[in-house]
Amino acid sequence: MLFAKERLKNMKILVFTASTGGGHKRAAAAIKEYIEANSHNEVRVTDGLALTGKGYNKLICGGYTFLAKKAPKFYGRIYKGSDKKSTLNDICNGANKSKGKKLLPEIEEYKPDAIISCHAFTTTMLGDLKVKGMIDVPVFALITDFAPHFTYIAEGIDHYIVASPKMVATFKQKYNISPSRVHAFGIPTFEKFAATPDKAELRESLGLDPNLKTILFMAGSFGVSEVLKFYTDIADKTENCQFVVITGNNKKLYEKFEKTVDARTKLLMFVDNVEDYMHCSELIITKPGGLTVSESIQCGLPMAIYSAFPGQEADNASFLVESGVAMMLGKNPGETVGALINYDGKLKEMADNCRKLCRGSSPKQIMELIEETVKK
Repeated sequence: MLFAKERLKNMKILVFTASTGGGHKRAAAAIKEYIEANSHNEVRVTDGLALTGKGYNKLICGGYTFLAKKAPKFYGRIYKGSDKKSTLNDICNGANKSKGKKLLPEIEEYKPDAIISCHAFTTTMLGDLKVKGMIDVPVFALITDFAPHFTYIAEGIDHYIVASPKMVATFKQKYNISPSRVHAFGIPTFEKFAATPDKAELRESLGLDPNLKTILFMAGSFGVSEVLKFYTDIADKTENCQFVVITGNNKKLYEKFEKTVDARTKLLMFVDNVEDYMHCSELIITKPGGLTVSESIQCGLPMAIYSAFPGQEADNASFLVESGVAMMLGKNPGETVGALINYDGKLKEMADNCRKLCRGSSPKQIMELIEETVKK
C-alpha cells in the first residue's frame, strides 16, 4: 500500500498518458516542460496503457484508430452510448479496473507526491486504486477535449482539469461533481504558442513570402487523405495567398501532396516548430483534435475544420463553431475559404474570439493547484 509522503520541498509528479492519438502525450509534455522549467519539482511521463500489457494496449489504441478511420459512425455510436451509466460503460470500467494494479509498480518505484491522468481509462484505473486504498496521493484527471464524457468520471479523483467554464457547469449538472473540484484551466500547451512574433519577419525566416497571407493545412493525427481534396479545391479558388501543408509522419499522404501542390505551397512532413507556422498564418485548416485546436487558440489562429469524426471531435467542432473561433468546411471549401481569407474583419473577429477563450497558462495553474492540494 502506497501512502502520500509528508510534503517535500521538491515534489515528484507522475503523469500517465496513452497513445490513442498524439494529443495526450503532447499535453503531458507541455506540463512537464513548464513545471521543470519554473520550479524545482520533477515530472515523469509514462504511457499508462502500455503498462497494462501489449494485448490490452493494442486493443485500446489500435481499436480506437481502426474505428475512427474505418468505421467512424459506429465509433460515434459507441462514444455516445458510453456517455452515461450503462451496461457498455460498466463493461468498459470493469475492464479498466481489472488492469489498474498494473500501474502500481511504476507508482511504487517513483513514489510521486501527485499523479495526473491524461486519459479516461487511466483515470478509471487510478480512481479505483484510491478507492481500494492501494494509493493515497492526490490524483488529477486532465480532459484533453472541449466536452466532458462519462468515462472520465471516477470515484477517488481529487480534481478535474477541463478546457472551458461551460464544462464546469456540465460536470455539476450531468455528473453531480462539485464545481470546487473542476478547474477550467484549459488544455495544456507549450508556452511558445502564446508568443506574439512579427508575422512578416517570421514568414521570411521560414522561406515564405513575407507579404502574402498564409493558410496552414494540418493532416490530423491519422493524416486523413480528405485534406488533399480540400487543398486542391481551395488552391484552385483562392488567390493572393500562400500555403503551408504539414502531413506529419504520414509518408503516403506526403507523396500524394508532392504530386499535387503548386508553386505557392510549402510542403512539409513532421516539424518540431509547428508554432512558427501557426504564428505566421491567417487561417489553419485542420481536424478538431483537442491539442491542435488548443495550440491554435493560443496563437490566436482562426480555424476551418474538416472531417470531424463522430464522438469527441464532433463535440470539439460544435464548441469551436459556437465560440466563434472556427467554421466548418462544407461541400464548397474553396469558395468558403476564398471568401474568408479576403474578409479581414471576420478573420480579426475570429482571432479576437480565440484570445477570449485563452485561459492563461494551463501548466502554471495545474502546478499551483497540485502544490496547494499536496500542501493541504
